Amino acid sequence: MSVDADASQAQADHGQGHAQDGDQEGGQARSGRPQGQRDGGNQASATPPEDDILVGSDTDPSAKEGGRATAGPGAAHFARETRSVFLRDASTYVGGTINSVNFRFGDTARATLLAGPLPDDELRRLRRRFTPPPHYDDCKRQLGEDHLLVLCGQPGSGRMYAALSLLDDLSRGQVSRLDPGSDLTSLDSDDEDGRIARGHGYALEPADGRLPELHLDRLCRLLADRGAYAVLLSVPEPGARGAGQVRYHRTHMSAAEEAVLDGHLAVELDGGPSGAREAARRLARSARVRAALGLEVLLPAEAARLAGLVARCVTGELTEEELLTECRDFAAEQVREWFAGSPAAETLPMLRDAAFRVSLAVFGGSSFNVAAEAAELLAWELAVTADPEQVPGRPVLSDGLEARLALGRATTETRRQPVVAGADIPVRTVRFLGTALAPAVLVHLWEHHHNMRGPVLRWLDSLGQDRREDVWTRAAVAAGELCRLDCAHTLQELLVPMAEADHARRGLFVATALQGVLEDVEVGEALRSLVKRWSTSDQANLRWTAAAVLSRGTATRTVGEALNRLGEIGTWKDGRLRTVAAESVAHLAGFTTDREPLARIRAWLGDSRRPHQNLGLASTLLLAELVVEDVWNPAEELGGREQWPLALAVCATRPQLTTEVAGLLWTALNTDRSYRTALTVLAKWLRKCQGKPWEADVMRFLPSLVLTEDDRQRMLSLIRELSQDLDEPLEPEHAHRLLQAAQAGGAR
Repeated sequence: MSVDADASQAQADHGQGHAQDGDQEGGQARSGRPQGQRDGGNQASATPPEDDILVGSDTDPSAKEGGRATAGPGAAHFARETRSVFLRDASTYVGGTINSVNFRFGDTARATLLAGPLPDDELRRLRRRFTPPPHYDDCKRQLGEDHLLVLCGQPGSGRMYAALSLLDDLSRGQVSRLDPGSDLTSLDSDDEDGRIARGHGYALEPADGRLPELHLDRLCRLLADRGAYAVLLSVPEPGARGAGQVRYHRTHMSAAEEAVLDGHLAVELDGGPSGAREAARRLARSARVRAALGLEVLLPAEAARLAGLVARCVTGELTEEELLTECRDFAAEQVREWFAGSPAAETLPMLRDAAFRVSLAVFGGSSFNVAAEAAELLAWELAVTADPEQVPGRPVLSDGLEARLALGRATTETRRQPVVAGADIPVRTVRFLGTALAPAVLVHLWEHHHNMRGPVLRWLDSLGQDRREDVWTRAAVAAGELCRLDCAHTLQELLVPMAEADHARRGLFVATALQGVLEDVEVGEALRSLVKRWSTSDQANLRWTAAAVLSRGTATRTVGEALNRLGEIGTWKDGRLRTVAAESVAHLAGFTTDREPLARIRAWLGDSRRPHQNLGLASTLLLAELVVEDVWNPAEELGGREQWPLALAVCATRPQLTTEVAGLLWTALNTDRSYRTALTVLAKWLRKCQGKPWEADVMRFLPSLVLTEDDRQRMLSLIRELSQDLDEPLEPEHAHRLLQAAQAGGAR
């Protein structure tokens, strides 16, 4: 029986046809192989180089023309993970330089205390609402004994309220806040001007300069002589574990969020309606409110603010929607504090803090080492922008993990990530303590700090050249968010030059950046028109990038339209870009598990034009080779099958498409110029499926590839060859099951 007749009979038996074309030119259809012959022998080697189905196999893999759009293992996973951070609606924490206790050194002979007495109403409010933090009593005892306390903690942790409360307890209401510029180094016990008041309590925020312990001893003596007290606020030295090693220092810890919230609610709703306090507590802890906040842990001032809002909501002053709107501003307020402009903000330490926060926005969930190194690269860009004559350096020992995390409201955790050869290994990762901070950082920078744009875009461009999938994919997703915020600027300055570049990773960067933005109601239509122009451009690099963008499934209104453009790209100039187009077709088959991509591949295989046949064969091979996890935008129904070959996952999800998929692979196995590659892919399936969840699906699929006796002999020969491999033989029991599956084929 001829190949065509045999295939026709198979079509009648299976309901949907396997390939009837085989190879449309030169009568090169191959119905089988002699037993033991796997690579096609002389006939395969006689295939001219220009007929290689996967163009670019012998070329520079980083080049666009002829190359694939393949990224390394985990790239699609990292892109999806990062994109999820930005899927949300678009605080008194002040970031700053980490120093010791800071004061202004006086140059005059006389010191003046610029003190502002705490108003009575604020004292009353403090007494009613203050929630003691951990170790409050220890701090109070130390202040009572030494008259001086240096409270060491992060800004925004409630240090000032704790200091005022301590002073109020000991001075009985005689409490003053000192001007940060107050000169304490020249105080004299005989100085009547601005002398320390007897029995008074003073609180001081940090300012420029540093007061050595010698001056603290002297200040302590002056305070004791007057029966007065002072609490000075400081932040930990970078790299320091705590403040316990210095006599006057105590480490400050924030009061628990729940305690602060409950304390303020008790005051806000004192005398209110029955049950209002409990209703406010439930509302403050509700999923909707927590999601709107986007912060995992609230600072004391934020908890107090939330208490006031939910109290107003339960008493009818605010609607729940108005409450949620207010809650969404918490993260934005924190970011405004972080990036508040001032002369000090242009110093290298402050720029490093800003760079770390931006890096966290981009690399949240990534390795801490990746985020920290990226932050240093951005700090360099910011420093040379602020002062082109400066050669910025890096701190070596004065950069501690704890201080850096505190300045970024971040945490580390151990997660498993695909880093080494696609295998998951434990990695120490870092992220913001809340999902709202990352998008808020990017929005704030792009809307309020124009001169940050250049350094940030140059930074993202350099990260786009990094070989690590964890780096360039996350940078690309962040670039997409910036494109959403200002499409014209980000396109012109970053994405269009990348689209025109020769390097394949730059094209992948553009495709990854645009994937989500193409669905944006504001700019999506314009971007789709741009991708359409790229797909018909005379520049091969732009066509290549367009193919990579089309693989995401969001660049056109329908899958059919995307397939049309990929067909044009894949057959352009006799298939110069066939491989990238074919791979994009395979990704679309994972984007939608409908029949349309498979039907289009079958149509190309049945076309009389050789470039179209080759595109169909290449699409088939890549459909069989691609793993679900690496599909850029997989259909939801493929969930749970991340490690499966895409072709098998489609068959398992839509069993009615099994014959269609098998027919495509059968054609590739029976065509000279795709035979060896198809057999290699099939061999990978047979090796890797052992013990995997998709092993049974391979057993069910194999009989669909056996239409003739030659097909059966080819399959049996392949299984025996794999079983007899000296380096990696199949397990006997596994090989036996494969042989049984091959024997069950419907050959006649």
